[in-house]
Amino acid sequence: MDNAIPSPTIAASLTGQSFWQSRTEKASDTIINYFLLCYFVAGLVFAFSYGTWAIGIGVGGLSMLAYYCTRFFLADSILHQYVLSAVLGIFMAQYIYQMHGLFEMHFFAFIGSAILITYQNWKLQIPIMVVVVLHHGLFGYLQNLGYGKVYFTQLDYFDLQTFVIHVLLAAVIFFISGLWAYRLKKDSEIRAAQTKELERLQNEALVVANQQREELQRHVAVLDKAVAQGKFEVASDFMHDVGNAVVGFGSYLTQIRRLQEENDPVVFRNLAAFFETHRLSIAGAIGDSKTSAVIELLTGLAGTQQRNHLAANDLVTKQMQLITQIQDILHLQRQHIEGHDTKERKSIQLSSIINDALALLFPAIDKLSVAVYLDIPDVLPPVRGDRTRLMQVFGSVLKNSIDAFAGSTAEKTISIKVCTDPGALTVEVLDTGSGFDARVGGRLFEEGFSTKASAAGLALCHCRAVMESHAGSISVTSDGPGKGALAVMLFKM
Repeated sequence: MDNAIPSPTIAASLTGQSFWQSRTEKASDTIINYFLLCYFVAGLVFAFSYGTWAIGIGVGGLSMLAYYCTRFFLADSILHQYVLSAVLGIFMAQYIYQMHGLFEMHFFAFIGSAILITYQNWKLQIPIMVVVVLHHGLFGYLQNLGYGKVYFTQLDYFDLQTFVIHVLLAAVIFFISGLWAYRLKKDSEIRAAQTKELERLQNEALVVANQQREELQRHVAVLDKAVAQGKFEVASDFMHDVGNAVVGFGSYLTQIRRLQEENDPVVFRNLAAFFETHRLSIAGAIGDSKTSAVIELLTGLAGTQQRNHLAANDLVTKQMQLITQIQDILHLQRQHIEGHDTKERKSIQLSSIINDALALLFPAIDKLSVAVYLDIPDVLPPVRGDRTRLMQVFGSVLKNSIDAFAGSTAEKTISIKVCTDPGALTVEVLDTGSGFDARVGGRLFEEGFSTKASAAGLALCHCRAVMESHAGSISVTSDGPGKGALAVMLFKM
């Protein structure tokens, strides 16, 4: 038989924890570019109040330089993230000084802490915490000593109790932000592990599918030979082995589908919804533009995860359709083997056989977008014969026509015409496929000959034997390569 089972192609892609971590870091780095620009511009705006231009340009410029130099020269390291954490704390101290101790400037420490959540690394809260504690302790102490130009606070005195309360409140904020970052990272690791496991199962299924395809081809070749020689008991054993192999392949696909159901991309959507629901309160802490940027990032990640989820489901569905097609073919073979010793021929309608054969091959027809045209009279004289074996004949002829369209970009059509003549009934199957030359045409019905490298070369030879056993004949002709082929099956009445 010339039936070949195509194996799926799984595109190579980055998966696992490193993939999610790398994508998260790159997305966060992109957002940080906008945040730092806003921070630097804010320093220039605050300079108008007390003429602190040197501080705004100098301290702000050096902070930007420290971050981008680290990011550029140590591109393979995450050191720039820790430098960023310290820089955000320095900007807070810069703003407090520029605004001569304005209390509201202290909130920039909390804004910086919230920004760092996007990296999903709780340790990034440590540098900004250290900067905040050192700044409050040192500058509060200097102001208490009488140094008025440190501009730490507009209060006359910053006592120890006030310092402890400030530090504790800041520590709570940093802890919550670090906990949030930690939970986000754990969720990402879970999704990464699920994706990696899914890829492993898909690769295993691909290997098994290839092995089973080769095994199926060997078994089918032996099966046809066994049927032709009357060794039906041996053929039945082979059919049993093939059926078990197909069931095993189906179990792999079932595992993949179950893992897909567990790998639900709802986490990012829920997180984005949480940000959206609490937009006002979060915007009060980090600003509306920054809140929108975080929501946009989470929504994008949710969309990407959803698309990957749907693509994997589509792949599993197609594989399950392929298994169904194989099982249908095996069912026909079993019927033929189990009824081999019956000499009785029954009345058969060829239109029913043609429709059933087309239904069996519908997945291949649909995949290649082949147009099928039928010209069959409503009333046909019945043919006496073996329905299962005639189904094999029509299935093989139609399969050859479908295979002739592989790689073709031209119009793909199959026309099936049934003609009734006095004393005969003729079925013509005309396709616009690749066709063949006279040399190939002269060998089509030779046992062992095939135009397909993966075929056993038994299909048309077997079809001729079936047709002759039904007092009929079969011929396949072509006008040349690229000009299609015509198969004619004649039944004597």
